[in-house]
Amino acid sequence: MQLRLKPTIRTYPLRIIFIAVLLSVLGHLLLFFGMPFFSFGSSPEIAEDLIIKTELKAEPPQKIQMAKAPIKKPIQEETSNSLADDKSSNPGNQSGGFNQQGVAFKLPGSGILYYDAYVDGQKYQTAEIDWIVEGNSYRLYINIPYAFVGPFVFESRGTVDGYGIAPIIYWSQRGTRTPRYSRFDRDAKGGGQMYFSEKPDFTPTIVPGTQDRFSLMFQLASLLNGSDSKIDEAGSIRLIPVVDYNTLENWHFKSYGEAFNEDIPSLGKTINRHYALMQRENDPYKRQVDIWLAKDLEWLPGRIRSLEANGRVLELVFRQKNPIPSTMGL
Repeated sequence: MQLRLKPTIRTYPLRIIFIAVLLSVLGHLLLFFGMPFFSFGSSPEIAEDLIIKTELKAEPPQKIQMAKAPIKKPIQEETSNSLADDKSSNPGNQSGGFNQQGVAFKLPGSGILYYDAYVDGQKYQTAEIDWIVEGNSYRLYINIPYAFVGPFVFESRGTVDGYGIAPIIYWSQRGTRTPRYSRFDRDAKGGGQMYFSEKPDFTPTIVPGTQDRFSLMFQLASLLNGSDSKIDEAGSIRLIPVVDYNTLENWHFKSYGEAFNEDIPSLGKTINRHYALMQRENDPYKRQVDIWLAKDLEWLPGRIRSLEANGRVLELVFRQKNPIPSTMGL
């Protein structure tokens, strides 16, 4: 007698199949893209010279004196009215109506800047910073790619007042999450109050010269442009009140002065300025920020590095600068 064995089919619960597929997908993604959103490192040590051990004296905000763009000699005689119209409509005109004495200040020209984006030393896609100046107004737009999560987007809009760049609205968005807004309700003197979408009941007072996380770099660039870099010598410390999506803090930046080196690789040996955020000894900030401003770029950022509290390193390194298309404006 011949026995026939009935074949058996082993079935697995849908949950196990789903987990297996998910692990397979994640494995392939990590193989190709790495793991930018996790970091198993510990909080990085901060250089001794960047630790604030005593209370630093806060200096009052300084007024600015706008540098005027050179006036080109017209080919034909023009009426005084047409010249006045030209000055008011020319985006390069930076007089701003400030008839005051102060530190020299000159906004960098508009442009689209492209950066290689790195996470923990691994190169990702290209990041973009749009810097647009029209008359006395500006728009700053930052798009930083981030695997899986979606891009980090930041935007700062505002004007130039008697103390320099004056953001009016700053917002940030991570991937598909709801944008977070910070609104500057400035008075005629440049001070005022802050309003945050994340903290509706938190309305701190701001002083003139208060910046957001990204406008502060362009404030420094404008000061260096106007002064022909005769400010912030090595070892000097500059205080800047800085707004994020739910905080207002005084950030102290230490200047390492002007240097001729290759800290911005794409520019080769060039003149740059390195600023580093100083940390409070007993209450450090959430991140360590280092900024390199390049003289060849009108002191626009050539390199930006952010060291997060969990040890993750985010970095943007300048690649190229393009003019703003005529269709792009404020």
